[in-house]
Amino acid sequence: MFHTKDGKPLSFSIINIGGYSDWVASVQVIQQQLKAIGIKITPENLSSTTYDNDAYTGKFQLMYNGNESGGPAPYYELRQLLYSKNSAPIGKIASSNWERYYNPAIDKLIEQYAATTSSAKQHAIVKQLEAAMVNDVPVIPVTEGVDWYQYNTKNLTGWVTQDNPYAKPAAYEIPDWGVLAMHLKAK
Repeated sequence: MFHTKDGKPLSFSIINIGGYSDWVASVQVIQQQLKAIGIKITPENLSSTTYDNDAYTGKFQLMYNGNESGGPAPYYELRQLLYSKNSAPIGKIASSNWERYYNPAIDKLIEQYAATTSSAKQHAIVKQLEAAMVNDVPVIPVTEGVDWYQYNTKNLTGWVTQDNPYAKPAAYEIPDWGVLAMHLKAK
């Protein structure tokens, strides 16, 4: 069982979008699992607007979130989560890194990755960034989303397919939706 230093049960609030039934259900599972080890989680099922404001300004203890990677390699997701230049002081709007993680050595690794084309160096850097995720725990991945979408080939060709996965296919994926649009051709 987990307790605070003064012996009180450990408890946290967790923000979540109340209109997303899958998020609400996921938070309920987390709540049940943590209760088994003595950690109390109190969900705050917020409107999307309130949730976004609280997330971007750092007004939360825990947050359930669907993170978008923004690219085809782990670097892009890790950069969003760990790069301090994506963050801001609590109360100010951050573009990502909403947990306000700051580590100058990790920032330097992210900048080194962006400056090299060496696959070996990139892999070595990603391993170090992944270690920061495991050891510093600013984010705890709990589920993995899938990329799904549907399209109509009646008037257009060039869609992302299993044989040609040149981008993340969903229209809400940025910047991939632009790459997808550049590949579409009229029949």
